[in-house]
Amino acid sequence: MSIGRQIATLRTRAGISQTELARRIRCAQSLICKIEGGGGTSLSQLQNIADALGESLVIHPVFVAEE
Repeated sequence: MSIGRQIATLRTRAGISQTELARRIRCAQSLICKIEGGGGTSLSQLQNIADALGESLVIHPVFVAEE
């Protein structure tokens, strides 16, 4: 499951609209829509979203060697 889909699922379970999540992290609703749709974002923005949803952000790096 993509990060955006996970955010959308957590947000929906919490009963929070995109507009409310955007308000909580002080960004535009269109940014939340973009992230949930698979667009990129920064780690700091992901941390803000996790905090607003009462979740933890855990990162498991995977490095792919170029051949």
